Amino acid sequence: MHSATVQDSDLSARAKIREAALGLFGRSGFGVSLRTVARAAGVSPGLVIHHFGSKDGLRAAVDASVLALFVERVEILPKDLPADQLSRAMANSLSDVLGPSPDIRQYLRRCLLDETPAGTTIFDELVAATRRGLVLLERAGGIRADTDPEWRPFQVLSVILGPLLMEPVMQRNIGEPAYAPEAVRRRTSANLDFLSRGLFTTAAEGRDGPTP
Repeated sequence: MHSATVQDSDLSARAKIREAALGLFGRSGFGVSLRTVARAAGVSPGLVIHHFGSKDGLRAAVDASVLALFVERVEILPKDLPADQLSRAMANSLSDVLGPSPDIRQYLRRCLLDETPAGTTIFDELVAATRRGLVLLERAGGIRADTDPEWRPFQVLSVILGPLLMEPVMQRNIGEPAYAPEAVRRRTSANLDFLSRGLFTTAAEGRDGPTP
């Protein structure tokens, strides 16, 4: 089964190479040779060079294909939804990218933990895409005016990417695969509740219950 970066079942040679690199880079790191990628894609090393020029070029293409999934999901969101529906649509769109594809999750984990310019770029682009989504939500009246605009995208990304980074150890504590459909549904609802209402009570609420 191929990942969400490829839409056609009949893959082009370029897409097959990029798909093979996504899986290999995520599982084994960026030291994987072009020859290994070529073998996994069922093509010659020369064809990899023909399409991507170098391993850096191949990695840049993989980065771009993964980022495009997130950016496109934000761009196609309906602009006229009420704030609660828009926040739900944003959360579901990100879950739709991460949930079905272990290869994408593994690749992103490695990128986010990799202190190279490419790893920094992919994170910066995720921040930018998140910021654009939050602008839409703010225009819909879905963000409190007293929150810190600089920290908003990082707060949202922490909620989204935390489970991604912790997936290998988190699922031992939740009793099911961390990205199984039901786990994703429950986590998405819990995250939306956390972001919209917070977690901690005030002193008055803790003593007397929530203010009506």
